[in-house]
This record gives sequence, structure tokens and C-alpha cells, in this order.
Amino acid sequence: MNRLSSLKRVLSFLCAAVLSLGVASNAQFNKNAGAEETYTENYSTDEDISDGQELSDVPPGDGEYDYGEPTQQEDQGEQYDSGESEEPQEEEASGFDISMYAEQLREISEKQQAINKEIDSVEEDIEAEEKKQKLLLKKINSINEEIDVLNQYMTVLELQISTNERNLERKQNEIDEAIEEFKRRLRAMYIAGSDSYTDIVLQADDFYDVLMRLELIKRVAKHDDSMIDNLVRIKEEYEKIQKELDGQKAEYDKQSDEYNQKRQVLTQLYSSSMKAQMELQAQNRELEKQNRAYDNERMSFEGTLSDVLKSSGTGGTARDNEILATMALADEALDKLHEEYRQRVSDGEDIPDSEPDYYFDWPVPSSYNITYGVGARWGSYHNGIDIGGDHGALIRASESGTVIRTNTTCTHDYGKSSSCGCGGGYGNFIILDHGNGFITLYGHLSALDVDIGDTVKAGDVIGRMGSTGFSTGDHLHFEIRYNGYVMNPVYYVDIK
Repeated sequence: MNRLSSLKRVLSFLCAAVLSLGVASNAQFNKNAGAEETYTENYSTDEDISDGQELSDVPPGDGEYDYGEPTQQEDQGEQYDSGESEEPQEEEASGFDISMYAEQLREISEKQQAINKEIDSVEEDIEAEEKKQKLLLKKINSINEEIDVLNQYMTVLELQISTNERNLERKQNEIDEAIEEFKRRLRAMYIAGSDSYTDIVLQADDFYDVLMRLELIKRVAKHDDSMIDNLVRIKEEYEKIQKELDGQKAEYDKQSDEYNQKRQVLTQLYSSSMKAQMELQAQNRELEKQNRAYDNERMSFEGTLSDVLKSSGTGGTARDNEILATMALADEALDKLHEEYRQRVSDGEDIPDSEPDYYFDWPVPSSYNITYGVGARWGSYHNGIDIGGDHGALIRASESGTVIRTNTTCTHDYGKSSSCGCGGGYGNFIILDHGNGFITLYGHLSALDVDIGDTVKAGDVIGRMGSTGFSTGDHLHFEIRYNGYVMNPVYYVDIK
């Protein structure tokens, strides 16, 4: 009997201990689960929705210009619908501040390190697996964010590189012209003979003639010195630009490698998370549905402007190849136009400002914030570069030309996640014809300052920045086209 009683007491003690451990474990799990509820599952793919011949400028649900912060539309509240307008105070931006990209990448890297620690600390049980899936989605979000920043940074570098390549070409032309001028001077000295300056003075008839000859010698010598100094100066400027260009190319290669590595990591993360795969498939189905609807709208819009806007590709590699072929033809045409222009200047012809020189200027002097470039995005194709800025910022003509198309009917001047059906996605827009097959397009405007038929000079104000058409926030969508086909503006626009 005593042994039976002792056994009962032991069993009672063990049951109490097990129950106590279970309660503590559940309490700890509920605490962790409650903390995890603050995480929002939201991630995006790295493909594109086009604008005009694009779709929206960021994935539905994302802010456009600043990761993790409210969109400009939210900040401005009812600004767009107030009907009031003020003359914007335009300030010239000092150029691209590439340090902001490095800071964004550093912050994202710190977030990813914290996520990695959380993933490593997760135990292998059912509850922990759910948490791990959420953390994987969180990391996918972070890497997608990093890829977007790298995309913007690389677009800016492409713009800087192409600008400096054109600057080098201009400096080389200056050097060639200065050398030719110096050759002509040496040839003239040789033909005139080898008389020394002393002989020239001694040949004077009187004192007045001596003074005149001395002044002539002084001016000739000064001119010769000036020619040599100018050659040295141009050579030094050339070498400075070349050094800067080499640095930009090295940085671009570095960021390109980083971009490719992040894409590989993203692919691995998607394959390791069943939940991420399911959500990605659901998102792709929704994007395909949106794209089909938008493609119909775009083709209908292009039909009305078939003499101005052309496209034979629908996206991806086919569209990339089309753009490369168009740019090859455009480069050949531009080389001839630039040579003709230089020859006219050399011949002393007075060329009016209203005539283009076919060097395209930056269209938004108050902002150098590129939010997206040309290429595939979210299942469609983006045909230009997006330049973010303040609502109402002044938009200037990139090159001299004539206004040939406009749209002013869109009243939906606010951020949106789907097309409002206005202007084929461009909303309110302007198209300028610069002659010889070149046009520029300015989309999502809040207001226009020109009418069809107007002639404008490079730098003239033609409109104001807005968010009309298929746009998630205030920005300018800017295109350059040759014979109606898309080119990549970053290879043709000059930044100061």
C-alpha cells in the first residue's frame, strides 16, 4: 500500500511539471506571435508596367520616390483637387547627388543583416516555420527595394557617362581645331621668312615706324602664346573629363555586378519559400490581367498617333533589340547633323536659337531625381525615363522645335494604381518635333504652357509637373524618339 501511495505522488508531481512547462511555452509563443503581427507582407517583382507605352511607375501599393515613406500625394492631402495654383519657385538643382544612393543601400544592408539574424535564430517546429516564411518575405521585400535603388543609381551613372563621352567628343573637336589653327600660323611664319624681331625693327624708316613695328611684334607674340596656352588648357580639361569618365565606368561595373548578385539571391529566396512563390504567382496573374487591359488601351491610343509614335515589339528582348537598332540609326543621323552644324559655325553662319543643334538638354532643372529608366518592368515595358519632383515644377523644352501634339483633357491629377484612361496612360502630354525624325514627349503634366503649332527654343517653359494619366505620383515621363521609335534618353541628354 505504501509503495502504491508513493507511486501516485510521483505521477502527480510529473503531471504538474509538464503542465507548468506547457503554459510557459505557450505564453512565450504568444508573446513572439504578437510581436510578429506588426510585419506587413508586401513585396514586388522587378518587372515593369509601361507609361504611355508604359504602365504605372511603381508596383501597386508602393510609394514612388522614397522607400517606406508616405507618397507625395498623401503628404499633400487635398492639394491636387483644390483648384488653386501658384507660380512655382523653380530652383536650379546642382546636379546628381549620388551619395544618397550609397546611404539608401547602407540602410537596406543593415535591415537585411537584422533579418538574417532572426532567420538563423528560428527553431525547426511548426510555429517557427511560419515565422521563418514571414521573415523570408520580409527579406525578399528588402532585396527588391535594394534592386530598385541599384536600378536608379545605374541609370544616373549611364546618364553621367554618356554626357562625359559627348563632352570628350566636343573637347577633341576643340583640340583638332586649335591644332589646325596653330599649323596655319606656323605655315604663315615659314612663308614670311625667318627674319628675327630685331631685323624687323631695324627696317623701320623712322621712330614712329619703330613703335608700330614693336606693337605689331608684341601682339603677334601674345597671339602665339595665347594659342599655345589654349591648347594646353583644352588638353587639361580633356584629361580631367577622361579621368572622371573612367571612374564612373568603374563604379557602373561595380554596381552592375552587385545588381546581378542580388537578382540571384532573390531567385534563390523565392525558390526556398512556398508562400512567396504562391503570392508571386497571384501577383503575376493580377499584373497579366492589368497588362492585357492596358495593352488594348495603348494600341488604341497609338492608332490615333500612328504617324508620331511607333512600336513593333511588345516587351522583353524583342523590344530591347528594337531600341538598340533605333539608336544605331539615330547615332548615324546625329553624327551627320552635328558635323553639318559645326561646319556652319566654322563658316561664320549666324544660326538662330530656334534651330536645334541636336544636343538634348535636361528637361527638369529643379530636379535630378531619376525614379526609373527604359526597360522591362512589372510585365510590360517602360519607354522613357521618370524624373520625380514637386507638383507644378517647371518643365522645359529639351531641344528647340514645334509643338505637334498635346492632351489637356485629363483631370485626374493625383497618384493612382490603375489607368484613368486619359492620353493612353500619358495623361496630359506634349510632343515636340525637332525635325530630321527626332521628337520628344513630356507626360503626366498638371498644366501646359504651349499650344499646337507653337515654336519653342531649348530651355523654354512648356508645362508643369503633375500626376495625370497612369501615374502613382508627381513626376515627368520623358521620351526621345527617332522616326517614331523609342530611344533611351540617358544616352542623349546632357546634364550640366
